[in-house]
Amino acid sequence: MAPTRGRRRLLTLSGFLLAALTLLAIGGPLRSAGSGLARAIVSPFVDVVRGITKPVGETFAGAFNYADVVAQNHQLERELALLQLQQRTEGFNQTRLSELLALDRLPFLGALPFAVAQTNYENLSDFTATIEIDVGSSAGVLAGMPVVGAGGLVGIVSSTTSGGATVTLLTDASQSIGVTFGSAHFQAVVHGQGAGQALDEDFVAPGTPVHRGETMYTSGLQGGLFPAGIPVGTVVGTQIHRGATEVSISVKPLANLSALDYVDVVLWEPGS
Repeated sequence: MAPTRGRRRLLTLSGFLLAALTLLAIGGPLRSAGSGLARAIVSPFVDVVRGITKPVGETFAGAFNYADVVAQNHQLERELALLQLQQRTEGFNQTRLSELLALDRLPFLGALPFAVAQTNYENLSDFTATIEIDVGSSAGVLAGMPVVGAGGLVGIVSSTTSGGATVTLLTDASQSIGVTFGSAHFQAVVHGQGAGQALDEDFVAPGTPVHRGETMYTSGLQGGLFPAGIPVGTVVGTQIHRGATEVSISVKPLANLSALDYVDVVLWEPGS
């Protein structure tokens, strides 16, 4: 079998090294013949050996340089990832700050006192819609108090502990809220249909002027369950069935109930 290119190069290099050693062994006689003659004999061998060993040396040097480049690339990738993480964190913190500032400037609360709460847990299903918050009776939060978000009404406190509370969202199937709308202050009641579903509105007589996009507000009735004037939702659809005694109206909650990081508990007791 013919030797490979690498083996041929190795054999050639070995041969020249052997020749170089032989020349070194007879270096004395050559020196006596004159340094010029010695250089003339040895130089061709040195040039050939350099020609063979130089590519090998460059290969090893390239390998070490490549390893340095790879290490530097990895370091740059780590630094870039850290920078991107920092930017995302700053963006997230800015969003949370914006939410808190929005809660602190809700015009419909007027002079009503409130407690800012953070959401700990959400329980959302076809009919149940509740959240757990991190303030409770020790902060003055009681069952029956309204809960609002940046857009409007979120729900009502249904139970409390000293350090937390459960809030039943207005989309929960158990919720019914008295609302008013229009310049004539028409009265109606909206009902929860489950998490993520539009509210269903009852007791609106046919012929009542109601328009898509119109806003519904808490009426302050129902024995004063909610203060009057809190935005509840906007009309997203109306339908009148033949022979029906009321208009079928769908209302979309104004508060973003799917992203409740922070809420305000209105420290207002029903009937007050």
